[in-house]
Amino acid sequence: MRPRALLLLPLILLMLPPLTPSSAAGTADWTAPKYEGGTFRLSDYRGKVVVLIFSQPTCSHCKRFVPMLASAWRSDPELSSDRYVVAVAMYSPYNPDAALPAFRSYNPPPGWILLLASWPNLVYFGVRYTATVVIIDPSGNVFAKIDPRDVPYIPDMVNVTVRKAKEAYHRAVDLQALVPSRIAAGEPLIIRGNVSGVNSVRVVLISPEGREEDYRAMVSSGHFQLSVTLSEPGTWTVRIMAGSTVRESKVRVVEGSAPTFTVLYGRHDRQAASILGMNATRAGEEMPQGNIIVLGGPVANPLASRLNGELGIRVEVNGSRGIIGVGARVWRFSISYGKSDYAIVASVERDDRRIILGEGLTRYGTRAAAILLSKSGGQVDGVMIIRWVDDNGNGSVDPGEVEVIFRGSLP
Repeated sequence: MRPRALLLLPLILLMLPPLTPSSAAGTADWTAPKYEGGTFRLSDYRGKVVVLIFSQPTCSHCKRFVPMLASAWRSDPELSSDRYVVAVAMYSPYNPDAALPAFRSYNPPPGWILLLASWPNLVYFGVRYTATVVIIDPSGNVFAKIDPRDVPYIPDMVNVTVRKAKEAYHRAVDLQALVPSRIAAGEPLIIRGNVSGVNSVRVVLISPEGREEDYRAMVSSGHFQLSVTLSEPGTWTVRIMAGSTVRESKVRVVEGSAPTFTVLYGRHDRQAASILGMNATRAGEEMPQGNIIVLGGPVANPLASRLNGELGIRVEVNGSRGIIGVGARVWRFSISYGKSDYAIVASVERDDRRIILGEGLTRYGTRAAAILLSKSGGQVDGVMIIRWVDDNGNGSVDPGEVEVIFRGSLP
């Protein structure tokens, strides 16, 4: 057995400035020339894990580490699949002809790519030693940076690289996104949501003609928001990516101006009102002019109590039991506060204006109603009964947990 100390090989120091915050936040569209011609762009490999190995022809550490990693890669069916892309970024500015022989000496598996790394390529990721490994997750975020100073024993560094690459692909990211289903051309599309475990979220907007617009929304305290103005009418695709998790929605952009609403929320329902991103105020006894959205049940919101009587709607709660009625039809539900709830969303035209009700049996149901209204941009008709269950157990109402269980019309 080879003594462990013999695998602690010298490293080549590259005198680079420290990693900057802008570099750490994401990868933008990092590019490098391919040895065989053309340009390697990280954006071309979205949806895959990209493993960048920074090397030099004269690096003795690289001469041991990269072949050992290549052997591990070749023997692992998952790593050999098209889920993973490996590129060796060879830094050899004074002798570029040495790049290919050095790469071939590593005995790389089929599909590994040789890049001719420049000084800015290394500076971007703050690479100071070869062989440093940078792992990019499927949404284009830096998942891990493995510095040989931190893992000097070569077999350990191989194991860490393999493990981190697989974690980057399989990591479960809790991503919840709220995207309106309809907006007016020239008005902002507001995308917001919650996510864990990443510092940014990639958002791709695909126009009706297939043109892609790429954005990145930074995450703060688990929340993200992006506002983009779309002027081209038609159906757009919104693709949101974090880690290996992808959420996709459709938004219809229509010509003309969308109706504006004032949100009137009840006691304890300010958080539900904030979901809509509209002008909002605490409800009083007076019914204001214009289009309105009334949030909260009859106990919390006096306007809901008044409108329910006029529209034949019934919302009642007694402990863990709840009733929602529309005309002669009545639903009886069992609820668990903070874990499951139900709500009604109703829309009516009256005196040349639209009035929309969103009433939960508890405040959680009202938040679920607000999420549904936010998705629709206020474009709802008739009556919907919705159910919310805290599937992920985080105590919050997330978009993926809201389900419509009945659609109908007012009596």
